[in-house]
Amino acid sequence: MYDFYNKYIAKSNYILTTVIFLILSTLINPEAKSQPIDSSIIWFTPNVGSVDMLELFNQPEQWTTARSKIDVFKFYTGQVGTFGWSCTVNQSSNCGENYLENLVDVQAFSNLGQWGIDIAVESFFAEPVMSYDPMECSTAEYVLNLTLDGSINVIENIETNGGIVSYLAMDEPIRRWFPEFYYIYTGQTDPRPCLVDSIGGLADHVAAYILQMQSWFPSISIGHIELYPEVGVDQLKEWIIALEARGVSLSFLHLDVHGPRVDHYISLGIEIDVVSDLRELKSFFNAHDIDFGIIFFDTYYDSQFWEPGEYNDSTYYAGTMNWVNFFRDANLKPDHSIFQSWVFPYYTTGIGPNEIPVNLPEDDLSTYSHTRLINEGYKILNSIPVDLQDPPNNLTEKFVLHQNYSNPFANQTTISFWVGYPAHIQVDIYNIYGQHVIKLIDENMISGKHQINWDGKNSQGQTVPAGIYLYRMYAGGKVFTKYMIFLH
Repeated sequence: MYDFYNKYIAKSNYILTTVIFLILSTLINPEAKSQPIDSSIIWFTPNVGSVDMLELFNQPEQWTTARSKIDVFKFYTGQVGTFGWSCTVNQSSNCGENYLENLVDVQAFSNLGQWGIDIAVESFFAEPVMSYDPMECSTAEYVLNLTLDGSINVIENIETNGGIVSYLAMDEPIRRWFPEFYYIYTGQTDPRPCLVDSIGGLADHVAAYILQMQSWFPSISIGHIELYPEVGVDQLKEWIIALEARGVSLSFLHLDVHGPRVDHYISLGIEIDVVSDLRELKSFFNAHDIDFGIIFFDTYYDSQFWEPGEYNDSTYYAGTMNWVNFFRDANLKPDHSIFQSWVFPYYTTGIGPNEIPVNLPEDDLSTYSHTRLINEGYKILNSIPVDLQDPPNNLTEKFVLHQNYSNPFANQTTISFWVGYPAHIQVDIYNIYGQHVIKLIDENMISGKHQINWDGKNSQGQTVPAGIYLYRMYAGGKVFTKYMIFLH
């Protein structure tokens, strides 16, 4: 049986270490971040081995416009992991110089907090329960222990080095289970690993991981990344329902999809209506309170394979912009727009593996950088009008409460949050015993990103004792809660 006791001891030690670090940390006043009103949360994930990723933190003046648009910055597991989870150990991760020690040196995690950008980690923690890895035939207990160890590892590494993890994105926990994936790519028809013999069996393992993580880290939102069309509409719906039957509700689901890969399916005689499918999925996810996200990138079924000598930053830029324009033309606006790269050119003597595109600068028209791509893609995505054919009662409740910054704080901290549509918003502070301290907001608010400051005083204007406090947002009939530490 899975040893929950040892895990809780490990988690308790982690919390104690984190609190001690936070108390001793130097406080940094938050840098104001303006956010135009729109309806898509912007994520940024540089290529894992991009040659100038560290310069994003050394030279923030080179991407001021893009930084003002980005809500979430996502790292890969190998970049922020240690021991077996680190790309310095697992060389196949191709992280280049973008590993934990160097990220700490450039104060990546604390800088993101100062800029008002949340931190996410793309994890492979659940992968052994369904992949071709030999661990797939280990015991379920071993796999669950392994995935939880990895999760604690990366979260602890970030949070003991000045950051706060707000999101975990589980990468493709279901796609390899489905026979269609193997049929398209390998010709196999039923390669399901020995830990699972049904989608329900797979959901058992993934749900156990998510439920345990939510009990330890209730402030972290957990979601999935999945391939489409490898995993189809009906299969994605079945998966969500299976998780919900096990007490799990995902915060978000990001689709890894691109036109050329869809064309590859069509060339095999598989009929796909991308626009119709994505509209159906967005409606379904939103009805289940799951944010619908699209990853904007250039794909493997492009010049990367067929013209490797020509594949470069400009090729990547053009391919990604084609995909952004596809969404504009189809009048499809995702809840999350993820600008992410993991591609690498084959058989080229140019830029090395996992380095395309460069990230900086954002304003040089001769450079096809990732931050320039975000700025241009952002303009296009925000030109997509609201689909007037959708009835108003299908509008989805999309509210996000971000981690406060600075945390801990002595004089003042900033609480930011996302309002998906005009609604009545209430934000309150409570002490660790659940006693009400002060009401910060109680009013109708327009959609968009908002923020408010708290100076550590109660409703009578008295400074509260040092300690742990909860801040709670009531919006759209839901309650969102996070914690913070106040110091004198």
